[in-house]
Amino acid sequence: MELKAGWERTKPMILPDHPTISVMLKEMLNGKPITRIEPLGGGLSNSNLKITLQNEETIVLRIYNDGGKKAEIEKEVLQLVQGKLPVPEVLYHDFSLSLLEYPFLVLTWVDGFQLSELFQKGDPSDLANSGNEVGRHLAEMHSIQFSSPGFFDATLKIQEFEISGAASFLAVLDEILRDRQVMQNLGSDMVHKIGQFAKEQAPLLDHLGNQSSLVHSDFNALNILVEREGNGIRVTGILDWEFAFSNSPLIDIGNMLRYENGDVSLFMGPFISSYRDNGGILPQHWLQQAKLLDLIALCDLANNEECGEVRLRDLQKLIRQTMNEWDRYSTIQEML
Repeated sequence: MELKAGWERTKPMILPDHPTISVMLKEMLNGKPITRIEPLGGGLSNSNLKITLQNEETIVLRIYNDGGKKAEIEKEVLQLVQGKLPVPEVLYHDFSLSLLEYPFLVLTWVDGFQLSELFQKGDPSDLANSGNEVGRHLAEMHSIQFSSPGFFDATLKIQEFEISGAASFLAVLDEILRDRQVMQNLGSDMVHKIGQFAKEQAPLLDHLGNQSSLVHSDFNALNILVEREGNGIRVTGILDWEFAFSNSPLIDIGNMLRYENGDVSLFMGPFISSYRDNGGILPQHWLQQAKLLDLIALCDLANNEECGEVRLRDLQKLIRQTMNEWDRYSTIQEML
């Protein structure tokens, strides 16, 4: 199964015309004319446009389709990690909704290509090198600590939220599974199987450990840009931080390994080794715990009226894989 291949967008692309964008960016452009505007693929909710200026300088206009504070949160997180992690720089922002009915950021352009391209090609050396690089940066990300676990407000103050054991895990999952849209998308039989599986395995979450790390929450090969450097691979950009929050590092581990089957892949081994070598700490049952936390994310992704046929099919496969490969995850934990 290829990472989010063919997944349908949940929101239509927002494509302001050239004159509108010129007005939106007038203050920051300081008279520089725009020569080219190109929509960027890859995103499934927000809208990203590549803007080329007269001097061939390239920037990215990122428009947030949803209301709320996602734009503010992403801006604050990007500024927090600037210089610590490879991320674009925030050049300009407008949350006033006065020039466009959506908030937007302007970001520096990041060279590179999606890590997912290396996964598709499957070269052993590339996968090992990229695993080392990604593990190193993820360990650095998780070294950034907050006072408590929870969701960020627009200034990164914490609104507490913690999965402190089996009971709270089951409460969160049950709330998602009882939603009418999830029941409709996954079907009553699968929802029942998920509930039974979760009850059996939930005690593994009674000892999660640290839950106050910076968590990206959408950490996958589509949101990581890389480039070749000599015989190696270098991460040039970690993108799309609007869902970041303070919680367990295992959430990002589960997301990164979501599409791995029940084997130690060419990427997984170097990724986990590098994560540990660079200060990342994993508990004894790290993979099974990460998979349980990711089960919440998978079910929540099905909580959408516009889920889309391809997306829904993948979600069902991933949920079944989590349950069917469970014993293999235990073996992998012991191997790594």
